[in-house]
Amino acid sequence: MPNYKLTYFDLRGRAEIHRQLFALAGVPYVDKRIKPEDWPTLKPTTPFGQLPLLEVDGKPIPQSMAIARFLAKRFGFAGANDLEEAQIDALVDLLNDYMTEQKHFFGVLVGRVPGDKAAATKELFEPARDKYFPLVIEKYLKKSKSGFLVGSKVSWVDLHLAGHITTYQQLIPGAFDKYPEVIAHRDRVEALPAIKEWIAKRPKSSY
Repeated sequence: MPNYKLTYFDLRGRAEIHRQLFALAGVPYVDKRIKPEDWPTLKPTTPFGQLPLLEVDGKPIPQSMAIARFLAKRFGFAGANDLEEAQIDALVDLLNDYMTEQKHFFGVLVGRVPGDKAAATKELFEPARDKYFPLVIEKYLKKSKSGFLVGSKVSWVDLHLAGHITTYQQLIPGAFDKYPEVIAHRDRVEALPAIKEWIAKRPKSSY
C-alpha cells in the first residue's frame, strides 16, 4: 500500500476534503498539522510555496483541487464513468467560481482583512450565494435520485459543498437557511458512517 502524508495547518480549511476522502476510503495516512510559526521554514521546501501538500511515497502533489481529484479517482469517489466525472468537475468549477467571487468576504469574516462583517455579508456573500446556489439546486439536487449531486453515491464534489456549508453556517448562523436543499444535502453527507465518525474525532477548529 502506498504511504500518504498530508501536510496542512491545524484547520479544516482546504485540506478537510482530503481528510474526508481518506476517511471514506478507510485508507491510513499521516495527517501532519503545522503551526503558523513553522510555515516560513517549511514554505521554501514546497513545490509552489503553498499548502496543503500531499506526498505519495515521498512524491509531492500540490494544490488542493488537484489533491482532491487524485484521491477521489484513486479511491472511487470521482464518478462511475467519464460522463459523471466531467459533471463532477463542472460542479467543482462552478463552486470554485462562487468562492472566488466572494473570497474577500471570507477574509473579513475570519479577521484576516479589516472590514465590517455585516456590510460584507450583504455586499459580497449574499449576491454570490444567490447567484450560484439556485443553479446547484435546480440543475443537480432537485434532479437527483440518490440525494447526492452526481450519480448514485457520494463523490468528492459532495464533500466540497457540504464542507463549505458547515463552515459558513458555523461562522454565520443561518447563512444558508433560505436554501434548505443544501442543508439537507450537507446533513446527508455528514451522516455517512465514515464521515460521521471522522467529524466526531477530528480536532476542533473554527473553519
